[in-house]
Amino acid sequence: MFKTARYFFRDKVFIIATILAVLSMFIISPSTAYLTYINWRVLIIMFTLMIAVQGFYETHFFDFVATKLIMHFKSIRWIGFFIILATFFLAMFLTNDAVLLTLVPFTIFITRHTKQEKHVIIIIILQTFAANLGSALTPMGDPQNIYLYAFYDIPFFEFILTTLPIAIVGLILISITTMIKIPNTVCQLSIIAPTVLWKKLGLCSLILFNGLLCVLNILPEWYTLGITLFLALLYGNHLFKRVDYTLLLTFVSFFIFTGNLGQMNLINSQIIGLLDSKFSVYFTGLLTSQLISNVPAAVLLSTFTAKAYWQQLLLGVNVGSMGTIIASLASLITFKYMLKDYPSETKKYLITYTVLSLIFMVVISIVVLMLPLMF
Repeated sequence: MFKTARYFFRDKVFIIATILAVLSMFIISPSTAYLTYINWRVLIIMFTLMIAVQGFYETHFFDFVATKLIMHFKSIRWIGFFIILATFFLAMFLTNDAVLLTLVPFTIFITRHTKQEKHVIIIIILQTFAANLGSALTPMGDPQNIYLYAFYDIPFFEFILTTLPIAIVGLILISITTMIKIPNTVCQLSIIAPTVLWKKLGLCSLILFNGLLCVLNILPEWYTLGITLFLALLYGNHLFKRVDYTLLLTFVSFFIFTGNLGQMNLINSQIIGLLDSKFSVYFTGLLTSQLISNVPAAVLLSTFTAKAYWQQLLLGVNVGSMGTIIASLASLITFKYMLKDYPSETKKYLITYTVLSLIFMVVISIVVLMLPLMF
């Protein structure tokens, strides 16, 4: 019992999210309506990807890829840049959450085995930026885009043209920052290329593919969950012990908190009063994301935002992924890895993340405000 309690209470983000959810319950009494607050699809996708990634570790696939990567890129700068670019472009199609759950553990692994862990913080931070800014481009890139794309019935190419400036400016900023912050230090890999367990890799790939089908709306989430459970049990139920349940519960707490927030009439009337122009919609989306993260902000604000302002809301919540550590739920994923693997570096991580993130947010906002659609 005490071991279980320590497992949950060591996570500060989870504790804060839970406190906010519980406090909101005193205003909006618990009911079956709470079930509609929770984005089950997001949780099932995350659970599936966690199972797949843990399985990949046991196949030695990451070890193999790391060895081959060092053979082609000799310095930590270019290794880091390759990983960051991979995160940026993959996030356009696999969602920012999925890419970070897969590639952040790989980054930790490769910096550890190349004896370059002193650079792991900046690489992970830029990976997080890359995931948030790359995913902003497409409707399937992140949960708020999936939601807004369906909610406003946005034409695909119009969606892409609206978010393209975020992706372009974001890629430029990420590339410049990588070249400045990561030195051109030659790496040496401390392991020999291992033998990959190809049969287990195939099974884990099926689990991953199953999750991606759900991401692309090809497979319903409950089918995905059933297939994941079946395949994981075939491979070994020990994988279930390695799932980060506190991260899943953190998301649940945020969903409950923002869901209750949307039921509070006084807050609702204040929100409606704010969303009466293009600029106010953009900045409300951006600032609200800093407080409750961009996915809940998109769900909450769309209820009160006219269809004529969908572009401004879309831009606001996507640029709003920058800023505070909770501005994007995807950012919490990387922060959780830092708490787990480098707890002594938490302060440094938060300071570096916040400073760079605010710079990115200001620069991208300046570009967005120059767009014709903002006038």
